[in-house]
Amino acid sequence: MIKLLKMLKYKYFRYYHFFVQIRVKVSIFQIYCKGVELISNLKKIKRVGFILIVIFLMSIFLNSIQFPESQGEEISTLHTQSENYYTTQILEDPSFDSPIGCWNCSVEGDETDVNATINQGVANFNVMGAQNTFSFIADPPLASDWNHTLNPEFPSFPDWYWFDSNGACVSHYWNEGPDQSVAINWNKNLTMPVDVSDYIITSAQISAIVNGSVETFSADPPDYSDGIETANDICDEYSSGDYTRFYVKISDLERSKNYEIAHYQTFELGQDSSPEIPDLSDTELISISEEDLIIFLTSVLNSDNRNFTLTIGMRIWCEDNFPQDSDWWQILTIKSINLTFIYEKKIDKFTSLSWSQIGNKIEDLSDYQIDIIGAKLNFKYKIDKFWPSSLSSNSDIRIMVNNIKILDPDKLIDTNITGLYQEAKLGGYDIISLISKEENVSIKIQLYLGDEFIFNEIINISIDDVFLEISYIEFIPEGDISVLLLWLFITVLFVIIGILGVLSVRSYVILPRQQRKKSYLVLRTQKFKDIRNLQAIIAMHKPSGLPLYSHSYSSIMKGKKTLFSGFIQAVSIIGEEMTRTNKKEEKMKKSKDKIDFHKVVELDLKQFYCLVLDVEELRMVLILKSKSSKRLKEILVHFSFALYLKISDRLKNSNNDLSSMDEILRPLIYEYFDIYYKDPFKVNIQESEILKYKKKLNLSKFEFQIMNTVFSILKEKSHFKLMDILERETDKNEDEIINALESLIEFKLIKPIK
Repeated sequence: MIKLLKMLKYKYFRYYHFFVQIRVKVSIFQIYCKGVELISNLKKIKRVGFILIVIFLMSIFLNSIQFPESQGEEISTLHTQSENYYTTQILEDPSFDSPIGCWNCSVEGDETDVNATINQGVANFNVMGAQNTFSFIADPPLASDWNHTLNPEFPSFPDWYWFDSNGACVSHYWNEGPDQSVAINWNKNLTMPVDVSDYIITSAQISAIVNGSVETFSADPPDYSDGIETANDICDEYSSGDYTRFYVKISDLERSKNYEIAHYQTFELGQDSSPEIPDLSDTELISISEEDLIIFLTSVLNSDNRNFTLTIGMRIWCEDNFPQDSDWWQILTIKSINLTFIYEKKIDKFTSLSWSQIGNKIEDLSDYQIDIIGAKLNFKYKIDKFWPSSLSSNSDIRIMVNNIKILDPDKLIDTNITGLYQEAKLGGYDIISLISKEENVSIKIQLYLGDEFIFNEIINISIDDVFLEISYIEFIPEGDISVLLLWLFITVLFVIIGILGVLSVRSYVILPRQQRKKSYLVLRTQKFKDIRNLQAIIAMHKPSGLPLYSHSYSSIMKGKKTLFSGFIQAVSIIGEEMTRTNKKEEKMKKSKDKIDFHKVVELDLKQFYCLVLDVEELRMVLILKSKSSKRLKEILVHFSFALYLKISDRLKNSNNDLSSMDEILRPLIYEYFDIYYKDPFKVNIQESEILKYKKKLNLSKFEFQIMNTVFSILKEKSHFKLMDILERETDKNEDEIINALESLIEFKLIKPIK
């Protein structure tokens, strides 16, 4: 409506002025309501006085404004309006000078494929290609690295097998007995340094060296005969002959996938005449093709993504002969093995990385009516390497304004200059049709990967100088005294509100802030005090009295057998009191089928305190040095409930067999009670780095002093405990020491060894 009146301002100017005055009245009424709301919590006298002052000023202001009685009355105070033209940049930090500012980063798709950073005044898109090499070399294999197992297809071991300086060795003697075919496998589990589910193996090779020797005789008939001529000299009939098959296999950890990747089967070893061949010199196993090796490695790693099994082994076959044949394989050796393969990062299709910013509304640029007459968006970008167009031709840099995509993105395959900035578009993008002055302006610059491809290096795309320039006209009415009076009234109003606000700031701001700070410090330090107070934890089977778990964290019970006996008796008495209920309570529990998990009893045994809680068949006891806090009681309740859920079946059907509870209780105790506070700690940085981290983490003077104390302790021993700090800093406030230790743990400057 106002825009229409503005267009007809010369002919219908009085109507426009009339609407302006109505808007002024409405604004004044809204300000009055806000003022009343702000003082609603003040004392009654201040509130009444403030309202009287506001009413007085309102009366003066309203009486000073003359409104037309009819549309025909001339208005002398309003004559014309001026038009001012402006061009302004509405984005904050267009040059990325602040590493943590108004620009937001977001990833869609595989977050490991891309990375975003802001440094040295530019925003970076990183495509995180990578190439890694996995290499396992055993030259020779060592006994400590391998586990021997039966070959499931030939479940008999050879007579002798061992490791020495030459490698993995086998010796076997056969004299027409049951061990005609024997075999042995040596297994080793290998672990990849990264999860390879997002990688592709691009090349692979396997090599292994073996040798051997056998006993051959030329006597007639021979005592031993190996190799092709396995029959008696007077008999030339044989089938396959005696042989040994060396092999290398890979498999998943469950052995559901098992592939032979290299082998060698002897042919003439053991031939006893024409010529006699008693030895096999160093021989390399025959590998499968590289293509098949890649397929098999990919298959076994698909089962686990990080772990697989490498197997080396030998199978010995001794053929039956007539009249008799005794075979002696003196020594067979696997000397070395080398498995090496290269794997490269897989970049997923449709992955995107964006830098975005939400700006203000354009109408907020002025207090007056404005019209947008132009909007241009542009930025500069560069790439540090040529984009792999043969791998990903559909990737581009996209621009979205108010969630609407600009139709002509920059294709990365068209970026033929590396290391130099270029404009996204010559002259910029005209986006006036996408801008509304009533909405917040949002800008998103996105790296979009339109293909799946394998990439072995990192490409960095940098953007800078993102400018969104808005051109607009500002319409300012002239000669309207109501605007001046309105600003005068607002100024006086804020002065009064400020005076009353100063009077209340101490009561409503300063004192509550000090109280909150004190409460926060108590809450932050209570955890440390509870762990220091805890001396022992005991879990019992309530019906039988059998212990499920017990652990002491101090020497409070040493040399106090009588006291400890009294403690156990007291626990039993308290337990009976806890489980004793009147008939009404029992009926209520039965009718509601509800268990009271919050009946914690605290027992004062003078030398120490104990907390006791029964949950059905479970009884939990905490031994404390001093009286417990409310927080520690709540933790005991939550812990006991969680533990009972895990072991309730075993407690109800125990038959006095309550062993092996440590594996269940110990993790829960660490989870609920923060026991690691009692464990030794170590420092996560070097002493020479302390000044750097003081500046980086903005360490307080007290936190910095604690770190220096820690380093002085570590000069005397390899670790420290948190109590060591309290003992050395006795002249300081204990809560402040604990608060500083909590901060250093949060910053990960110190951490438990376990």
